[in-house]
Amino acid sequence: MVFDKSVVSTEVATRLLRKILSRPFAVTHIRRLHGGMVNSVLELSTDAEPERVVCKLNARAGLDAFRWEHDVLQWYRDNTEFPVPEPYGCDLSGKLFRGSCLMMERLPGVNLAEAPLSPAARLLVERQLARIIARLHRHKRSTYGSALEPAQQGERRWLRRFRPRIQKEFSAAAGRLTAEARRIISRLIENLETWLPEFGEPTLVHGDLWATNIIVDPAAPRVTGFVDGGAEYADVEYELAYLLVFHTVGGAFFDEYRKLQPIRDGFDVRCRVYWLHTMLLHVRAFGDAHYVRACEGLARELDHLRPLSS
Repeated sequence: MVFDKSVVSTEVATRLLRKILSRPFAVTHIRRLHGGMVNSVLELSTDAEPERVVCKLNARAGLDAFRWEHDVLQWYRDNTEFPVPEPYGCDLSGKLFRGSCLMMERLPGVNLAEAPLSPAARLLVERQLARIIARLHRHKRSTYGSALEPAQQGERRWLRRFRPRIQKEFSAAAGRLTAEARRIISRLIENLETWLPEFGEPTLVHGDLWATNIIVDPAAPRVTGFVDGGAEYADVEYELAYLLVFHTVGGAFFDEYRKLQPIRDGFDVRCRVYWLHTMLLHVRAFGDAHYVRACEGLARELDHLRPLSS
């Protein structure tokens, strides 16, 4: 995957922001924000309100992903209390900047990976995270699928959405894996129903909850919001497993979460299937050898475990 490193001058940023917000102010300073894995993410300082704006850039004009991200943020704000930045607008034309641009509110603080938190502050943040995520997970509907699409367009069974995903990532990554790992993963996908039995309700999830997508004010300390969400109705364990795969949260989070939402027996086994999906995705997207090793290690581990329903 190619990481976008687009930049703009203060003059171009000013023209973009004036077009999107229809306000006569100037961008006075630009700095790059850390954490973005695909697009270029900049902080714009201005001479008026808002004093700071987040600008996401991609060298490709007409990037529908920015329009989709804008609509996801607006959907969260219109339909939930989940704290996300206000989307200001997009310019996908390629005229003012030779690519696509998305402007949004700058949440106060830094991402969780950068936040200088004491152990006590970290516990407070994890407990607050658990309360916010548990509230998000109270949103249910009758089908699995994008929150931006009508429920009747969704799937009644979770594996009709998840199986094609893990199969796609496995097909893309298989050439990097050992024959033993390929055999184990192929058999797991064929028997996915025994590993991920259908239970529970379709649950609203962020879908990409890891440290760089969680914004924290270390001085408070408090969670100020979330970025790069997907707004999907999914198996809730898909989200809970993702919170663990990169060690984003620990015991304090789950102790607090369990007070508000139950976690089904067998999650410690099922989460490994979701971890495998995540690592396969990262092999395909980034190609790093340590993701390959993680896939092979999870395959060996799953080969010695039994699914809860078997």
